[in-house]
Amino acid sequence: MKRLYTLQEANQVLKLVRAIAAELLERRTARRTLARQREQLENAATPEGLRSELAELDAQIWAHDEALRNCREELEKLSMTVLRTNPLTVHIPGTAKSGEVVFCWQEGEASVCFGHPPGQEEHQRRPLKLASGA
Repeated sequence: MKRLYTLQEANQVLKLVRAIAAELLERRTARRTLARQREQLENAATPEGLRSELAELDAQIWAHDEALRNCREELEKLSMTVLRTNPLTVHIPGTAKSGEVVFCWQEGEASVCFGHPPGQEEHQRRPLKLASGA
């Protein structure tokens, strides 16, 4: 069942989202570094140990891919989705006085302060309009 969060709940769960995001970002960076190393080795075309070196890099890249998939699954268990990984953008299904909303959190943001109506995931994020006293 899809979980809907209020803005307050979305901000409360943000600590967990940030922890998952930190691992995702770390793995994303490490994977990119390994992929560049692999490409450089492949382009160097030196036969000594090349196959074992490439196999080791492939194993490390695969491990990072698995960890990235696990991070996404953790967010999906919370009813959230990763729209993109660069910059990391997480969509949190929510509800507000006006009805359903999709809260958007992006890496580096201190709180959930953007969103959009459901179905407009590919459109630009919009600042949330908060009622006074909310």
